[in-house]
Amino acid sequence: MTEPTALLERIATGIPGLDPILDGGFLKGGVYIIQGPPGAGKTILGNQVCFNHARADGRAVYVTLLAESHTRMLAHLRAMSFFQPRLIPDRVYYVSAFKVLEGEGLEGLLKVLRSVMTSRKASVLVLDGLVSAEEISPTAKEYKKFIHELQSITSMTDCTALLLGSTERPRGFRPEHTMVDGIIELADDVTRLRSTRHLQVRKMRGADPVLGKHTLEITEDGIVIYPRIETQLRDRVGAVPTADNERMGFGVAGLDAMVGGGLPGRSTTMLLGPSGCGKTTLGLQFLAAGARAGEPGVHFGFYERPPQLLAKSARIGLEVAEWQARGLIDFIWQPPVEGVIDVLAQRLLQTVRRLKARRLFLDGLQGFEVAAEFPERIRDAFSALVEELERQGVTTLFTVETRDLFGPRIEVPVFGVSAVTQNIILMRHVELNAQLFRLISILKLRDSDYDSTIREFRITDKGISVADTFNATNHVLSGTAVPNEGMAQRPHGRARASKRPKARRKRRR
Repeated sequence: MTEPTALLERIATGIPGLDPILDGGFLKGGVYIIQGPPGAGKTILGNQVCFNHARADGRAVYVTLLAESHTRMLAHLRAMSFFQPRLIPDRVYYVSAFKVLEGEGLEGLLKVLRSVMTSRKASVLVLDGLVSAEEISPTAKEYKKFIHELQSITSMTDCTALLLGSTERPRGFRPEHTMVDGIIELADDVTRLRSTRHLQVRKMRGADPVLGKHTLEITEDGIVIYPRIETQLRDRVGAVPTADNERMGFGVAGLDAMVGGGLPGRSTTMLLGPSGCGKTTLGLQFLAAGARAGEPGVHFGFYERPPQLLAKSARIGLEVAEWQARGLIDFIWQPPVEGVIDVLAQRLLQTVRRLKARRLFLDGLQGFEVAAEFPERIRDAFSALVEELERQGVTTLFTVETRDLFGPRIEVPVFGVSAVTQNIILMRHVELNAQLFRLISILKLRDSDYDSTIREFRITDKGISVADTFNATNHVLSGTAVPNEGMAQRPHGRARASKRPKARRKRRR
């Protein structure tokens, strides 16, 4: 009777993000094919596994066939932090076997591999250049026999083998794929003129891998894998705690009154409105109010750098710079070009966990939309991110910019996010008596009473305030307000409303 797969020992790769995708790593004594086009990162991945394994007191052998010279390869690897020359040759041993392959064929190569694995007591073997072994094989049967013999050797020596191959010459069916324990494919995909590296598990025996494509980056630390944010939470379904009765106020009396004292804790709120209506300023106000209450907050933005935001907050009397110095507000700025949504999400979550943030202001959801390889993916990715933030106890405020500055039509330009948003606050411009006003109103509030009155949103050097300027005005959301009959005029064009009953408060379930 075979041993249960759950009890089989595994070899961790040590590559950030990869072991969770592989369900813990490679099986000890297994044989795996890692394939991809030139430049996808196969050689870096193989070397990184070797050095990570050596640092954990293991021994690795790296065998090259028709590949770049060891001198040139090691020269390129020196720039990466995982490379440690002191581990060569005792813990990481390099062998060139192409001349043996050329002179003695696959049988000679097997002898070299068997000899070096046993003599070096290796527990990880990397064979770089599998395509050379395939090309020199006289028949497909001989090549399959080579893979079978190699499996026998690795099984007897408890050595895990990684065979690096190319997909430069693809074909429909590869017999060796049916024999090995796993197949991992690296790719360099081009989407909308943008190149993104991906990793995909094609096959993995004895494991429950995370399927689909995952973003791969080559950094100064080597390869880093970013599992799709949607898949990272697959085993935590139903673990989101129920909402509490805590309220997260803005520190603006009129606005807090409209939302019943503040936004519900652990909720997600959309600030919807055109450019210039005050969304960013209100987000800074939200973070500053939290800092005054001792609640750490994070600003994650794409379009305004932190120095600009600090200057903006200082002009209206917000002490954001002081809270930043105390460690209660942290800024993350991401250029809105060539980003990857999984990288952004992981960076955001890491900052939230490090700061133990209670509040998050995400300024510009369109920046996440641009970072998604496929626009339709933004809904699932954002839903997973929101769920994790709720689990972390974070109350999130994010902005979405509408396409039209004026006009009666109001739409959410980012597909699908309104369905996963508990609260929506609408901000608009309106023209009245040849003067522009900013407006704010509540469209939706989770399980709470709220004031549906459309109010004026003012930003002055003394801060933010909310006034009842338009409580007797019609067609406000159309962009052009029309005073009701019986209206008197205030100085400077501000309308004074006649007395009327207060707007009914709505309850949203």
